[in-house]
Amino acid sequence: MKRVFFLVIMVIFLVYIAPLGFQYYQKRGDGEEKIHTVQNVENILDSQASAGQNAEDTGEDAGSGAEAQEDAAMIAVSVHGTVKEMTLEEYTAGAVAAEMPASFPEAALQAQAAAARTFAVYKQSLGQDETHPDAAVCDDYTHCAAFVELDTQAESLWGKKAKEWTEKVQAAVKATEGEIVTYNGSPIAAVFHSAAAQQTESAVSVWGTDIPYLVAVDSAGDDACPEYDASKTFGAEEFRQIMLAEEPDINLTGLPKTWFTEIESSEAGGVTSCKIGGKSFKGTRVRELLGLNSTHFTIKTTDTSITFHTQGYGHGVGMSQYGAKCMAEQGSSYQEILQHYYTGTKVEKIGAK
Repeated sequence: MKRVFFLVIMVIFLVYIAPLGFQYYQKRGDGEEKIHTVQNVENILDSQASAGQNAEDTGEDAGSGAEAQEDAAMIAVSVHGTVKEMTLEEYTAGAVAAEMPASFPEAALQAQAAAARTFAVYKQSLGQDETHPDAAVCDDYTHCAAFVELDTQAESLWGKKAKEWTEKVQAAVKATEGEIVTYNGSPIAAVFHSAAAQQTESAVSVWGTDIPYLVAVDSAGDDACPEYDASKTFGAEEFRQIMLAEEPDINLTGLPKTWFTEIESSEAGGVTSCKIGGKSFKGTRVRELLGLNSTHFTIKTTDTSITFHTQGYGHGVGMSQYGAKCMAEQGSSYQEILQHYYTGTKVEKIGAK
């Protein structure tokens, strides 16, 4: 009799009570924020810098920059391949929502808003982009910056917190309305990343271009990023095949410990170059080939495997988002955050003389 009673209780629990519990936790999870991990504009300076178009421009060139800034109230954005005209402030809100967790402090969101706006104005000032000739920017984070249309995508992005976080992001944009970061009167290439490894990288270390406002600076609080410490292990044969596809003449005979030589690092600790199997590679290329979180990596080998341990997340140049979060939590204003990460810059209204 006890056994029958127990079975009846179990059936009731499985049929009626368990599904309710599942629905509760599922709904509760809808309001949790997705962590955005930024890999913003890995190659933004490559072609532009070689053409002399980066923001190393002096005040002599500021006139043309000012004209571009005055036209920046509206901007053409390529969204999933479709060009849409919108206000610069609308674009900025969509970029902030896509690029930084809305749970971050207000000052961090405000710094992100100014950086996103600046980057858009900077791109607009460069003229036609071959990748999207009819738009100043696109929503591809590997080329320009991520972007979401808040009026239609906020709920899918944030669930039950859509209204609260939309208002928070829009408030950050409003607080910085029309403000950009400038160097010698011109909008800067306001690149950013998720987390540095205690110090940001200089542009010259990562992209080979010396940009006066993109230099190495200290960055605290980055270890709060969920991806700050990571490891990735490859079997020796797996690694060999990846590298052979890149360099058919590479020599990966013998034990893995003999494959890696002449590892050079930047001031901030990121790998700038190394030799693998006798072939020279930039640290950025190694990161790309192996899908590593950053160039700030160390290598550990066994007879049959290679493990890369990374610190930080993203290219490491410009503003660290988790660093901005830490500074905001310690009371820094968005202006202080921006001027810390972008050396020698000013935060001012578009078109300011």
